[in-house]
Parts: sequence; C-alpha cells; structure tokens
Amino acid sequence: GEKGVGKSATLAAVVASARASGHIVLFLPDGDRLRKNGFYITSNRRKKGVFDLPDLSQELCAQLLTMHSKDLKDMSATHATIEEHFTEAQIQKIDGYSNDGMSLVQLLQHAADVKAHAPMCYSIVVDHLMQQDQTPFLMVLDQFNCYYDQGHYFHMDYDDEVRDAIPYDHISLFAPAMHALALRADEDDLDDVTEPQFLKRGGIVVSTTESHAVRHVITNGMLASAQRRASSIDIVEVERFSDLEVDHILANFEATGVGKLRMDRGDTLLDGNEVAYLKMVSGRIGQRLLDASIM
Repeated sequence: GEKGVGKSATLAAVVASARASGHIVLFLPDGDRLRKNGFYITSNRRKKGVFDLPDLSQELCAQLLTMHSKDLKDMSATHATIEEHFTEAQIQKIDGYSNDGMSLVQLLQHAADVKAHAPMCYSIVVDHLMQQDQTPFLMVLDQFNCYYDQGHYFHMDYDDEVRDAIPYDHISLFAPAMHALALRADEDDLDDVTEPQFLKRGGIVVSTTESHAVRHVITNGMLASAQRRASSIDIVEVERFSDLEVDHILANFEATGVGKLRMDRGDTLLDGNEVAYLKMVSGRIGQRLLDASIM
C-alpha cells in the first residue's frame, strides 16, 4: 500500500482482533526503530553466528507476559530445549532451576529479571509457540521491509574490522519470522535458496513501509519473492478509501469534533465543493485526509 494509506492501522486492528479471538500474538510494531535502536548487540554464547539484542528481547518478552500469561500458563520447555539455548554456566545462574525444565511464563519472568538472559528466553518461547498446535500463534511485524535493507548492528565476532553490518536474519530477535517467510530482497534472483518454515498452527502477517528510508529495490524484491510463493503467501493491497468511505469518515470527524470540523456545525459536510476539495487534496488516503481536516 501507499504511504499513509493505513497499513499500520490495519495491522493494529488485526492484532486486537486476533487477541480477542483467542490467538497468542507477538507484535513487532515499529520495524524502523527495532532495526537500529537496540542499544547494544551481543554474540550468542550457544549458537555461533547468531547475535542477540537483550534490551529489545526483554521488551518483547514483557509484551508476551503482559498480554498472554493466562494463555501460556500450561506451556513449558524441557530441560533439553533449555540446554540448546543456554550454556551450562548460564543455567546455573537461573534461580530455583531444576532439571525438569521451566514453564514459558517462568522463562518470561526470568527475562524480566535478568536482561542478559532475555534473548535466550525469547527464542525458547517463540520456537515453542511456532511448533505447538494447542493455541493459534500469530506473528505480526510492521515495516518488515526494513529488515532487508542496510543493517545497523555491528560486532567483531561477525566482522573483525567492524565494517560489515550483521544481516538481520542472523539476529535472534528477527530470525524466527524471517526464516519462516524465507523471502529474498534481490529482485533479480529468481531462485529462493531457503524454504519457508511454517508454523504448526497460526501464521505471520507483515506490512511494508513507504514512510522510512528503505530502497524501493528492496521492497520490490520482497514482493517478487512473495509472488513466487503464491501457494503459501497471500498478498493484500491496502487501497485508498472510496468516495463513500471518505463521506463516512468526514461524518465521523464532524461528530467527534476533529480539527476544523469541530465547530463548523456541519457546514463542511453540507458543502459538496468542500468535501470534493478534501478528497482531492488528500487523494482519499487516510493520513492525508486527517491532516487536511485538521489544518
């Protein structure tokens, strides 16, 4: 969809609806922020070539704990799974841990207490949710094309001279969704190297952004890659509002007192030329229509 047409608003509605319908939802709402404002990055001690963002991992663990603690209360990770993500030294620092494993709620609570362990807790919980079939799991990522453009995280374990950015699919925070969709950003490469990793029960919903600095060749390449997987990926165009939808929105703005429609007692709505002008200057795009109604 075009800039300002309502892609992010659509995703927010999808998240709210899915949660109300009993889905567990992991929501990454601001790809542009997440791709460059992770504060610091560390090398994963257990998995070579994988890197962690402790602050952002802790943030997303807190989201899952706040929104879905009741949904997760009967789910747990085995000791073998924990050993795949934590080193032995890290396991010994988990208060009250036994070799019986941990519930997902306990892992998320531990992530809140120990930031350095948050990436491992995040990976265990997300991997478990992707592989279980008890409760539908939805991953929703806004501004997804940001993760395929130039990287903003650097580490000596990836490049000794710290010149090459770490690809986002090497970062544990983004890897589950990127590996699941397995999209390519190279529009000229018709052969997708990796196969998508499907969730057992659930799905992934992502949007692209036109409001941030992402090269068009990246977005176009992702779209072409998705189109080649038409059997497993649905592409939805968020379109401009129709004339009738704009009429309803303006009536809503007038009724709720938005911008210059607040005090005009219906003068704008009753003036066909004024309504036509608002449609023209906004192009029937949501953000522009709001701006035109306020200014």
